[in-house]
Amino acid sequence: VLEPTYKHLILMDAADWGGSVVLDDGLFLACDSSLKHKAVMRSNFSSAVAGSEGLFNLSLNGKGVFCIEADAPKEELVEIILDNDVVKIDGNYAIAWSSSLNFTVERSESSAASGEGLVNVYRGTGKVLMMPTAGMPNL
Repeated sequence: VLEPTYKHLILMDAADWGGSVVLDDGLFLACDSSLKHKAVMRSNFSSAVAGSEGLFNLSLNGKGVFCIEADAPKEELVEIILDNDVVKIDGNYAIAWSSSLNFTVERSESSAASGEGLVNVYRGTGKVLMMPTAGMPNL
């Protein structure tokens, strides 16, 4: 018997993201009325189809706070800072990323966690927020 899954409310500030952040699908709960929000299309077709992530993500822009719902508490989230660099993350472990980053889905030599041989790739300068327990059952 699996234990119930608990969600964690996480309050974040758009200023910490340079005023522009993209959220993984299904995490957004609420935001300050000063933030502009819009659906943004993935930068390329492969990132939507190959990654099974859909064609759109929610982008929040401006100054203000927002709240997301995650499967892990804030202290377990990992912030990855990129300075004209690249990070590859398996599956849907990345839950938020700077709008300044170029996001694609690419084939990987080895993709142990998800098994399909695809990884999410973030390039440029900005940051990615990773939830290392995404999609894992409670044991």
